[in-house]
Amino acid sequence: MTSEPFFGTYSGKSKSTEPSIAPVDSYNYFETDALKSKAQVQPQQPPPPWAAWCDRNSQPVNRKRPRVMRKLTKWQKNGPMSKKDWKHFCAWAAFRARPREPELQKPAKLPCLAKYLPCARKKRQLDEDEMRERMLMLAKPRKITEKYNLTDRPPTYSPAIIWGKPPHRDPGRPFEPPYVPCCFPNDELEGEFWANLRFPVRQAALLGKVTPRILSLAKPRMYPPIPHCPIPEKVPDPLDVPPPPRKKFTNREWRLHQIRLIYLSKPVTRNDMDYLFYSI
Repeated sequence: MTSEPFFGTYSGKSKSTEPSIAPVDSYNYFETDALKSKAQVQPQQPPPPWAAWCDRNSQPVNRKRPRVMRKLTKWQKNGPMSKKDWKHFCAWAAFRARPREPELQKPAKLPCLAKYLPCARKKRQLDEDEMRERMLMLAKPRKITEKYNLTDRPPTYSPAIIWGKPPHRDPGRPFEPPYVPCCFPNDELEGEFWANLRFPVRQAALLGKVTPRILSLAKPRMYPPIPHCPIPEKVPDPLDVPPPPRKKFTNREWRLHQIRLIYLSKPVTRNDMDYLFYSI
């Protein structure tokens, strides 16, 4: 196979398909064998001490955000609006949601044309004493009545629903009892009357939520049984008597003091020889 001339010259060499340079791996042949033999000889080293710290602190932080419960105000309502609520809202929006009408500008004050007209008169300026007398006269009421002393009459039903807060005063209680006839002609009419009797329930009571405190108030109060004879008071032991007030005694010092008094109050026991010795 003859090759074509290259830039006007003719080369008698034939083009070969083999590469003119050695393969790439031939240069690193000895180096790779040396590294493999070195890796087989050297044992695998443990990871550095900071690797565990990096792995632990490189993870994303999982922050727990608790769900905040929404607290409704007294103007808000929980749940969908009823037909009555929509009617009330539309009536309110028809009057309140309209654009405000611009206020008419006040007409400019006309200039006074002549000095003899009332508009040309100067305002009267009162003296300080005269102004004070006029203020006292205007501040005095036309009709003086006695002071009304309002008496605080708390309602009969005012339970302390929440501990630490003042009692809840419900002016709607106690409810007026329903009318009950003094007598019935027969038992059937009496049974029918009590079967059809319904007590009115307020709308605020239907929206209320029963709490453990209200449940405890609804239950009848339990009292201990009345004993048939008075129980005498328990007389404490001398060592169980609490220390008197305004004494610089701790509980331990007071107990030791009582033990000391009990020891000193006991009679002295001596031998016969001691008695003769001390009696001389």
